[in-house]
Amino acid sequence: MMKPCKRVFAALALLALAAPGWTQPVVDDAPVLRLECGGIGLEESERMRAEIGMHALTVFFSTTAGGWVTDVETRVDEPLSGQRVEASCGPIGQVDVPAPGRYRISASYAGARQEHWVDLVPQGGARLSLRWQE
Repeated sequence: MMKPCKRVFAALALLALAAPGWTQPVVDDAPVLRLECGGIGLEESERMRAEIGMHALTVFFSTTAGGWVTDVETRVDEPLSGQRVEASCGPIGQVDVPAPGRYRISASYAGARQEHWVDLVPQGGARLSLRWQE
């Protein structure tokens, strides 16, 4: 039979071994839906173009005459999970997705709205060009 002092010591030893697990922070590495906007200036534009394969989707915003546009109200939705991200984008937007799926891209510029459904995979390198009349 174990003496009370030894039982207390054994219990404290078990608690001490378990304590590091209690004090470690919980890290949430779950991937999220993300939209990065930019592409203004040659250096940033070249960097974003070079990174196309690192993102699920790269969106180019321009006019039908070929000029780049900025301040495009852009939203990306994944209806099944309810995830959504939005930002003012242009001339380039890059989308990262947490999982393969069908995503809705909505963009409004100068009062005209476009909506596109695209099948995306993480780091899939897809491209979408959105054009507006001048």
